[in-house]
Amino acid sequence: MKKSILVAGLLVLVFPATSTALLGQSSAKDTTISNYNIKGLTVISNPKESYDLRKLPASTTILGKEESETGGKNSIKGISAVVPNLFIPDYGSKMTSAVYIRGVGSRFSPSPSVGLYEDNVPFIDKSAFDFEFMDIERIEVLRGPQGTLYGRNSLGGIIHIRTKSPFSRPATEIRLNAGSYGQYSGSVSTRQKISKNAAFSAGGFYRSEDGFFTNEYSGKKADKGYATGGRIRLAYNITPAWKAEVASQLEYSDQNSYPYGKYDKITGETAKPNYNDSSSYNRFLNTSSLVVTHNAPGWKLNLISAYQYLKDTLKLDQDFSPLSIYTMSQSQKIRSFTQEAVFKSENSKNYQFVSGVSGFIQSNYTDAPVLFGEAGVDRFFQGTFDRLYQTGAMPYRMIVGNETIPSEGEFMQKSWGFAAFHQVTLKRVFTEKLSLTLGLRYEYEKQSLDYMSAMSMSLSFTRPGVPMPISMTIPALVEGDHTQDFGQFLPKASLRYTFGENGTLYATSARGYKAGGYNIQMFSDILQGKIMGGMPGSGSGSGDDVSDKITYRPEYNWNHEIGFSGDILPGKMKLNGSVFFIDSKDQQVVQFAGATGMGRVAKNAARSFSTGAEISAGYSFFEGLEAILSWGYTHAEFTEYTDNQNDFSGKFVPFVPRNTASANLTYSHIFRGKSVDSFSLSARYLGAGKIYWTEKNDVFQKYYSTLDIEGSVNFSIFEVSVWLHTFYFETLGEGFAQYGRPFNYGAGVKMKF
Repeated sequence: MKKSILVAGLLVLVFPATSTALLGQSSAKDTTISNYNIKGLTVISNPKESYDLRKLPASTTILGKEESETGGKNSIKGISAVVPNLFIPDYGSKMTSAVYIRGVGSRFSPSPSVGLYEDNVPFIDKSAFDFEFMDIERIEVLRGPQGTLYGRNSLGGIIHIRTKSPFSRPATEIRLNAGSYGQYSGSVSTRQKISKNAAFSAGGFYRSEDGFFTNEYSGKKADKGYATGGRIRLAYNITPAWKAEVASQLEYSDQNSYPYGKYDKITGETAKPNYNDSSSYNRFLNTSSLVVTHNAPGWKLNLISAYQYLKDTLKLDQDFSPLSIYTMSQSQKIRSFTQEAVFKSENSKNYQFVSGVSGFIQSNYTDAPVLFGEAGVDRFFQGTFDRLYQTGAMPYRMIVGNETIPSEGEFMQKSWGFAAFHQVTLKRVFTEKLSLTLGLRYEYEKQSLDYMSAMSMSLSFTRPGVPMPISMTIPALVEGDHTQDFGQFLPKASLRYTFGENGTLYATSARGYKAGGYNIQMFSDILQGKIMGGMPGSGSGSGDDVSDKITYRPEYNWNHEIGFSGDILPGKMKLNGSVFFIDSKDQQVVQFAGATGMGRVAKNAARSFSTGAEISAGYSFFEGLEAILSWGYTHAEFTEYTDNQNDFSGKFVPFVPRNTASANLTYSHIFRGKSVDSFSLSARYLGAGKIYWTEKNDVFQKYYSTLDIEGSVNFSIFEVSVWLHTFYFETLGEGFAQYGRPFNYGAGVKMKF
């Protein structure tokens, strides 16, 4: 497996009208990747925080507009490794975005371990995480549990995407890009004022690519696809005190997916994709919201309502081989509604508070049939029967009459929950510079699952001396319903000490919580077990019969950290960093389902700890030349974990890079009174690793790095970039891996008026 490659960058030429937004220009700099103040950065009020984000007693990273738009960061996966201790592996489709922060993450269950918000609107399911960024103002990443203010599924932290307000400076922007491997994209966005009290923003995009990897079996691209969509946002100042915003975002994507090839653990080589059945993913996603804000002397009220609809279909050659072993198809219809009310003080008094209540309702109808092909029937059924007969364990010889065996599966999952929270900040405790923050949240959730899964198999029985075989059909049916509920208190405590003009020392302890759920992919394995176990009846199974297999419990953790931020050299260097320790309990891990290893199942089978450090620094050499550096280190290790066959205690948690590093060096120059308004040049370095891909720690990727060089002057945007990203997994006892995209380049033009 390749360990590293270089990335070479791009030359950017921008119209004179856009020169005020160029990288490195002191009057409009917006490129920070750390949590210290940058000149010209727009501060956006957070309805749940008592401090400016850069002054929170927590590890916070802010990506400005320019940093969010460069280096392929058009979606959440593009910020992987840019933020210290943040890693997002690419599974080969938009369906699942497994976000890891400080060793805390989730790669199987639909519930995330890191929360995602856009303009204060939560995204509940991970299937909706990977969407196109449009009209971005900045991206905020808060590391460590945020359960007190944000609740369930934020035990690793949250990512908050902020788009530009419709009341921002009116402008229209058009982007067109083209690149190798048939990469084409275009977007248009506009912000306009309707009146003194009303404004809107709107935009749309289209993105396509011919694909980077060829399926040797079909000769077609294994990752060809396109996406298109748009967003509209309307803001209205009802009165000087009352404001309302309505937003709606649509996106449709269709892609060939999962360009995986067989991986050889001995040689370290990964074969090209070579499988007979198609693998694809298409998705329609709509997110709509209403945010009402009331500003009064000394306090603010935010009412946030949101509705999200997701419809998708996944088709997967589950064995990723030229043989017809088994395939899976999964179609989802997810509907969710969330409502939150946040009441917050806004004054300079010693007592500050944030209080709120929230609730959600979600439904998910899933149709998930599995088809055992000819090779699968022989491997999982006929081969087993032959071995039983040859060893004398079975007196009859059994012949499977099916060429293929389909397994049906229909599931309706419903959940609802509510929460109440209160957080207070006491300023000037004992001294002028010391403050104390205490918070507590109660979270309750109830889940239900109605399930039906069925399959049947035709068998003929023969025995020596018996002239005529006996034929029969063996059906298997599992249906029923199940409910479960969880309730949890989520406390938080922080101390913050200020020094100098903007120096801060802090210590924080907080508890995180991730909800439990259901393993619907487990049912094909349960059906196979019923047939193989000699249970031919077609009666209904009760929920109690399978509840231990299809359910998993919540996961909890405690995060303790100490950090600092401030000026080291006034006017020249700013520095911030932290050290942390996370104790995770009832950790949700992924294991293979049953003896066949066909599917994967989430279980509460582990306890782990994660410890490490983060540091970010910004240094100004002289006017126009600046450097921003960041580094994160995570040591994540299982303390208790066994899958009944192996003891993984003492092994490193997979999918967690030991190190993440980034560096950005930018030079800019403004030409006064010249035809060329400005020029800038920047070099960006990213690195991540060592990364283990399995619980056994027998497959890993060493530290790898990428380099992106970019310049801008006057007219057009030209890009050349390369990056490496590798993903490894196992199925049917064999290993498969996906390489990152090969060297590719492109060019584009941006017009702003």
